[in-house]
Formats: sequence, C-alpha cells, structure tokens
Amino acid sequence: MTRALVAWVYLTAALILTGCAGATASPTVAPPTSSTSTPSTPSETAVLGAPADDASVLPVPEAGTDSRADAITTAEKVVTTFGQPTLDATTWMNNMYPLLTQTGAAAYEGTDPAQVPVHQVTGAGTILDGSTEVALIVQVPTDAGLYTVSLSRLGASAPWLADRIRPAQG
Repeated sequence: MTRALVAWVYLTAALILTGCAGATASPTVAPPTSSTSTPSTPSETAVLGAPADDASVLPVPEAGTDSRADAITTAEKVVTTFGQPTLDATTWMNNMYPLLTQTGAAAYEGTDPAQVPVHQVTGAGTILDGSTEVALIVQVPTDAGLYTVSLSRLGASAPWLADRIRPAQG
C-alpha cells in the first residue's frame, strides 16, 4: 500500500510539473505579421538554411596539390616534434601546442615524451585516400614504424593542425 501511495505521489507531481494535470486551455497566439510573401512551394517552407534536396549539397573538394604538400610538411613536422623523448614534458607540450587542434592538445596534455617510441622521421609522408581540403590523414615513416597523423583545418586558407598521432594500422 505504501509503495502505491509513493508511486501515486510521484506520478501526480510529474503530471503537475509537466502541465498535464489540471491544465487549462493555452492562450491563442496570433502568428506574427510580416510584409514578406507566403511560401508557395514546399521547398520554401523548409527549415531556413537547410538544403531543399541532395542536389544542392556541395561536396567538400579534394585537397589540391599545394594543400597536399603543405599537409605532408605539417605532418612530418608534427611527428618530428612528437618524437623528442629527451625533452621535459612542459617543453615538449609547449612545442606541440602550435601544431595541434584543441582536440589534439587535450589528447596529448600530460604525455610523457620519454614514453613516445618515435625518435625521428625516416622518409617522406604520403596522404591516404579520402583527403579533402579540410581533413586528411598523412602516413609518416619513422624509426618506430609507420605513423598516421590526422590533420584538419577550418578552411582552405587555414593552416593544417594535428588531431591525432598514432601508429599505423596494419
């Protein structure tokens, strides 16, 4: 009997708080008046800013030659900076910050550089399939094997920054 009473109290409180119990009719609100015309087609009634159909969504372009070269240079610099095990943690992180996105900086905060197995880049980086003007992955050969660097940027003219540095799969 007590459980039923407690359940009834909770249910009643929930109904009152959500306005379902003892609710009165809501006042009628008139639509705002506007000097603009009423939409005449379904696409005009869609959410503002939303594309009317898939044909109007433009794909992100593939990274161009200059952009790809900049990405490879950035990835190699990231891995070179990453692989400095003799630095103290503060100096190492301060060197990494300008090369990282906010997500990357948060991910590598507190890293002990002595635990990073990479010591040097041993060859040129290559961009993996699926590159765009704003996101790509570069594979960089190191003395500890292949590493991948996920790079991103806000736009085609913004600098590439690293989100993640990790051993290559496979």
